[in-house]
Amino acid sequence: DKYNGTAFVTRSTDGGKTFAPPSPITSGSPSQRFETAGLAPDGRLFAVWIDKRNAAKARSEGVKYAGAALAFSTAGKANTEFSPATIARDNTCECCRIALAFTPDGRPAVVFRNIFDGGVRDHALITFSDLATPGPVMRASDAAWATEACPHHGPSLAIAPDGSYHVTWFTSGKTRKGVFYARSLDSGKSFTEPLALGTAGRRISRPYVLATREKLTLAWKEFDGERTEVRAMTSGDGGKSFSAASTVAATGDESDHPMLVAAGGKVYLSWQTKSEGYRLIAVEPQS
Repeated sequence: DKYNGTAFVTRSTDGGKTFAPPSPITSGSPSQRFETAGLAPDGRLFAVWIDKRNAAKARSEGVKYAGAALAFSTAGKANTEFSPATIARDNTCECCRIALAFTPDGRPAVVFRNIFDGGVRDHALITFSDLATPGPVMRASDAAWATEACPHHGPSLAIAPDGSYHVTWFTSGKTRKGVFYARSLDSGKSFTEPLALGTAGRRISRPYVLATREKLTLAWKEFDGERTEVRAMTSGDGGKSFSAASTVAATGDESDHPMLVAAGGKVYLSWQTKSEGYRLIAVEPQS
């Protein structure tokens, strides 16, 4: 594949009917993966991805290097050319997706699985000062998960209109195991005690969080050995309390990861399954 190992972007000006040929976000890297992009409030495209260029350089020099790096780039106003790739953080987990959201004043915030001292792979948060300047690394989860392997299971991040941060993640650490949610009222400097999601005894995975002006919605997958369900619950007070969880959709076959989208004041589950195909299902207010 001529595109293998490189992060690309394409765009549509006709509502997705046609797309321009893909353009590389950056070049000169032996491996780029898990790219995530979002439109800043000023209309410019911001992209972030996992990048192995520094790992390859270290390997060629015989220097030990753990994991990969978090890289980013910003497109110009026409969204056709990107700024040179910049490394925001070395030594990140190399195979976990990245969560991206924008603060109310238009600054990118990124949650990713970092490699902390001792090989601990917990989540970290970086809020940018602007589209070109990453801020300090702050810890978003603390489960003491020391592992030499990549969990292949990244976080989700939503920033509400009031500026509060909302994060969901999976861990199998020394002090905490499962799927969790927490919120921050100080831009990630501190987080609430993690709230465990899901039904005990089931395989719980792939949590997702979405914040709208009206409510906060959480969704995740549960597998009981035969059937996979997407469960959801909502909060009308910014994550202080939640409704009881209920099943939004289910399948007896293979399925993709659940995602939440908002349109017209409603929240929808976006889910692809092998048996049922693609479904866009309204997540009704939970009682």
